[in-house]
Amino acid sequence: MIVLYGLLLIGLIALNLTSKKHFLEYCFFRKKGYVKLKETMQSYGYTYSIQMHLAAIAVLLVLLSFACWQFEVRYESWMTLILLCSFLFPHMLIWMMYHAYQEKVFSGFTLFLQTFIAVFKLNPKTYQALEECRKVCEGEIVDVIDQTLEELTQSGSVEKSLRHLLNYQPHFIVFNLVSLVTTIENHGGIQYLEGLDLIQDDIDDWIEDTYHFKQMQMQAKNRILALCGLSSVIAVFAKNMLEEISFDTQSNIYQFAILLFFAIMLITILLAHHALAKSWFEKEENVCSKT
Repeated sequence: MIVLYGLLLIGLIALNLTSKKHFLEYCFFRKKGYVKLKETMQSYGYTYSIQMHLAAIAVLLVLLSFACWQFEVRYESWMTLILLCSFLFPHMLIWMMYHAYQEKVFSGFTLFLQTFIAVFKLNPKTYQALEECRKVCEGEIVDVIDQTLEELTQSGSVEKSLRHLLNYQPHFIVFNLVSLVTTIENHGGIQYLEGLDLIQDDIDDWIEDTYHFKQMQMQAKNRILALCGLSSVIAVFAKNMLEEISFDTQSNIYQFAILLFFAIMLITILLAHHALAKSWFEKEENVCSKT
């Protein structure tokens, strides 16, 4: 068992050295880990106080202690699991917050597009449309609107100013909208409403498809968590059956098996959350690179 603990420790150190995100820097029990975790949460627009941090540690310790007591895990295995959880769970929290943050970004951006088209239909002037969007939008899209308005004021070029929008999100729908708006501003015309309606329909389909896909991902994650819970219940029954035949639960083989079981469960839960920690904007739908 000592060899196993040593291998786990070496594995964690190797993971930290090879990870670009420094896997161990968010450790629950490090002061710098709390500071780094707080900074990351704040960058996503969420507060993370020391009280919340201590509460998360307390909940983690209580749940882990109950599980270890239930399965009669030895002290050294219990400490190993605490060490493993202190590294893994902060990343799970970050990925959960990142998923929620990406949802807000996507919602804010699509709201901007819908508002811009609605206003532009009534008055085909980019500056006025952006001003109206500035009043109803929130989040990081507001900074993009401000940059676009500033560029439009300084240069007077619609095409150049809307480049900020493409740089922020080079989606093909955005490209089509920018191209149409630029053409209307430069050459005028009265038959642009149909083009705007088509783009509006594309945006509606985009929103519907994206939320449907994310809902399917969330359902898959929940099924994985449910299966993990079910496997824990089965493991409890299996452990009770071993006790009925007087199996020594303090033996090395049992402790190794239960430690491996917990480790696999933790990694499975972690990977289930990691699958959701991605941008809601698909790179495959981009028509140009960010500059």
